[in-house]
Amino acid sequence: MVTRPLGRPLRRALVRGDEVGALAFDRSGTLLAAGDVSGRVALWDGELRRRSGVLRNVFPSPVGDTPEAVGALAVSPDGRTLAVGGDAGTLQLWDVATQQPLGGPVPTAGEGIQSVSFSADSTTLYVAAPHVPLQRYAVDPARAVDRVCARAAGGLTRDQWRTYAPETPYRTTCD
Repeated sequence: MVTRPLGRPLRRALVRGDEVGALAFDRSGTLLAAGDVSGRVALWDGELRRRSGVLRNVFPSPVGDTPEAVGALAVSPDGRTLAVGGDAGTLQLWDVATQQPLGGPVPTAGEGIQSVSFSADSTTLYVAAPHVPLQRYAVDPARAVDRVCARAAGGLTRDQWRTYAPETPYRTTCD
């Protein structure tokens, strides 16, 4: 089967000029995540007209180290969680709505992650690497959000929000 482009090439950098390492749409096609070799992930509307955010420091590394590149992305079927796999084996889950990490990195076998995929019910994440058997992780995004909110004692105050998310308008993050 031969495929053809749907129109003109996109003349927009999905991430700030760095090489794209992974792309993932959500199930509805209304969100595109694009990860680059510097470890950033940009979130776009499905038509690629408007960027809705940039996840920076997806894989925080020690000062002086080369940033870990994004090697794989997956949006959960419920659209709430983004899984980001790195070329050095780091796996991080992010809340799509708040664009905040869900806890710390998930322990993996440590080899560069080539593919990530959620189960249909969004409760299991599958991770593939070249020389490691397929790994399966139980994830419960609702429980993870509850844990993060509990650690944050109910969410960020306006002052904390200005400190940690100055480019984003304040909103309540925890009920």
